Amino acid sequence: MSTASSFTQRLHISDVIAPTQSVGAHIAAKLELFQTDERTLTDELCDMLCIWLGLQERRSRHSSKDFTLTLSKTTSAQEVKNGADLELIVSSPLGNKRCLIQAKVLDPLTGKLRCNSTAGWAKLRKQLVAARKEVADLAFLLVYVPGSLLDGEQFGYSTYEQNHRFVSAGKIEAFFGVTMIPVNDLLQKSGRWKKRKQKVPEIAPGQFEFGIPFWQFLLELLLCRRSSWTAGPSLDIERSNYPAFRTLVVGASEVDRDVWMSIQRSADQWLRRDEQ
Repeated sequence: MSTASSFTQRLHISDVIAPTQSVGAHIAAKLELFQTDERTLTDELCDMLCIWLGLQERRSRHSSKDFTLTLSKTTSAQEVKNGADLELIVSSPLGNKRCLIQAKVLDPLTGKLRCNSTAGWAKLRKQLVAARKEVADLAFLLVYVPGSLLDGEQFGYSTYEQNHRFVSAGKIEAFFGVTMIPVNDLLQKSGRWKKRKQKVPEIAPGQFEFGIPFWQFLLELLLCRRSSWTAGPSLDIERSNYPAFRTLVVGASEVDRDVWMSIQRSADQWLRRDEQ
């Protein structure tokens, strides 16, 4: 049987930012200290989101634009050998979105992705092609970046890993510890790599071209700045043609449609990094 857990919290959209930024910093520190694999890190990503968004007390004042955020994590009873590492389903009063995410680790010791071999790149390309065929522009590569390449910043939710002393030599914000890259920016329509030599291009060590931090990615989905809502009842995640080892559902509810549209129109306010 699959295992599932669910967490619910009443909050304001501003309450989503600090926890999701902190998750990126926490994951980066954990990877740096323990050289963790991508599946363990993906479990940690889901768990910390559920804890910090679903269990911690809100930090904002109550507002007429409050909503109920529900997070639910489901893990397959059996390992999925030919599927996505994470299926992310986001819902609001306006509909649903379904993302398929393949995760890879930027190794703290080698500075290279752990798929850095002919067979590894071929497998990753095949996985990304399959994910894009299933969910189109909502297929993503997730890269876990080690903390030594980032600036060591904390965002209000510190952990043992973040407080452990290691050298943070980078200038990149620590929330890039979980970096999201659209598959469409990596693959041609034919499914071939856009860049053959550097298949997942880096601007600098740990900083990926086309990459955005997870907190921004999640807010763009919720506030409809990325893709569009699929109207109707919740998506039937049991009928996936491309299964995932784990599913995270993030749902906004108990808020009027017009109020949610008003929240969406304020997206620019919450997506400006320099004001977070």
